[in-house]
Amino acid sequence: MALWGGLGQAATVAQLVGADIGGLITMIMQAAMTAQQNKKECEQLARRVFTIAELLQHLQDPEVLRRPEIRRPLTGLDDTLREAHELVLSCQDKSAVYRLVMAGRQAEKFRDVQSRIDSYLLLFPVISHMDITRRLDRIYNILLPNDMAGPSMSPVSMPQIPVPASQDTAKICWNWKEPHRVQEFNFKELAKATKNFAPERKIGEGSFGSVYMGRLPDERVVAIKHRSRNSLQGYKEFMAEITILSPIRYKHIVPLYGYCDVLVEEKQRRLLPPFRKEKEKEHLLVYEYMENGSLDHHLHGPTSSSSSSPVMASWKTRMEILLGVSQAIEYLQYCGEQPIIHRDIKPSNILLDGNWVPRLTDFGLALTWEGPGHEDTVVGTYGYAAPEYVMTGILNPSVDIYGFGVVMLELLTGKKPHFFEEESEEKKREDKREECEEEAQKREEWEKEDTTQKLHEDLKKRRDLVSFALPLIEEGNLRKVLDRRPSAEPTPRQLQAVELVAHTAARCLRLQWEERPAILEVVANLETALELARCDG
Repeated sequence: MALWGGLGQAATVAQLVGADIGGLITMIMQAAMTAQQNKKECEQLARRVFTIAELLQHLQDPEVLRRPEIRRPLTGLDDTLREAHELVLSCQDKSAVYRLVMAGRQAEKFRDVQSRIDSYLLLFPVISHMDITRRLDRIYNILLPNDMAGPSMSPVSMPQIPVPASQDTAKICWNWKEPHRVQEFNFKELAKATKNFAPERKIGEGSFGSVYMGRLPDERVVAIKHRSRNSLQGYKEFMAEITILSPIRYKHIVPLYGYCDVLVEEKQRRLLPPFRKEKEKEHLLVYEYMENGSLDHHLHGPTSSSSSSPVMASWKTRMEILLGVSQAIEYLQYCGEQPIIHRDIKPSNILLDGNWVPRLTDFGLALTWEGPGHEDTVVGTYGYAAPEYVMTGILNPSVDIYGFGVVMLELLTGKKPHFFEEESEEKKREDKREECEEEAQKREEWEKEDTTQKLHEDLKKRRDLVSFALPLIEEGNLRKVLDRRPSAEPTPRQLQAVELVAHTAARCLRLQWEERPAILEVVANLETALELARCDG
């Protein structure tokens, strides 16, 4: 069975604290999915436990974990998880009398266990920070999941394992060579198109490598992904993208124009004498250029507050984007003999053309679904991966439904999957005053623990979007999390539209994949939401 590295890393923690963390997490998740009573509370508890499973992947250094100040707080984790498991088990089918007697006691227990788990959700990133002080170049990728770069950025991705190209994959939709045969470019013409990969032509960088804007001899403007030597993705991902995308021409999927796969002679000046040359394998992918960049850039980038972007100024545009992406997923699932699962649906993989039409991109992790029981090594991006896939490695098309549910929440709230909760100005002033008083009293001690203390304070404000937004949506309090940039006060029609999207997103994010809606239903709901949004222009 293909298990995610996070649960594998739990074995390291188990050796040091004497607890089967991975096993307990798995049992809690399974029990929560079959709970007959307090299903809402069980699901919220399971989501917290799932977040611990995600954070486990960042604990890599056994020396750090052996430190007494780290081991002491971790020793209680197994007891907390066991209590959580017992609590969820108590919510299986019981008699009416038992439920009546235990109702108040269980509510109190849920609050207590959730509070203790929340304390560990703060603790794990702190340990991770201490774990990677020797690798500072990766600290923001680990503690602050963020897709800040261009079209194919995956800064906090789980281990990305190549997908083998196969004859079955090549049959998707059409024979891949006809009628949309991709062009094989030579390296020199792509170098010329990008002015020898000039820095000013660089428009993004991701796990595959750098992305450049270029102009071909026929005047087509293209985006060229150039695989770097230290790329997280390899030749099989390169071939998977060619195999999957070559036959596809669809309005909401970025078309692949061609590729380059060639050995290029290059002087290794630092390692070899000047007269010696070494051949370097070059892998490049050529796509249609998307003029308006990524959805992630408009939602979360440095210009995200600009009213000039229709993504920021219009609920109608957001509905159009969501509908377009849902139609792309629908196309992938129904266009060929076997469904295609993208496995990395997120805003940085959604590009916008000159007319603000959304296009899905980055198919390096995509594969064809072989049917029930299909297992594969878990890949994707932290915050978007479906829980059952992360826990078991078993794939089904609802994996993309879950990731798209997170994207819907992002467009509704304007927040990332993991964000820092904003405080009121009065609270900020009060905290600042207390901080100044404490600094005056304990300046010397503060200076010694400055980095860890500040990090801990930041992490107290760190929230998980799904766990934060879903309870409010289910309670009918969507306004509390709604992004105010498109409209400070939505019209009645706009409010109807966003509420329909919110409830659709909540269903897409169900822990049990069987309870998630089919993509056809999601598309139908988004078509209705768009019609409502269009009523107000």
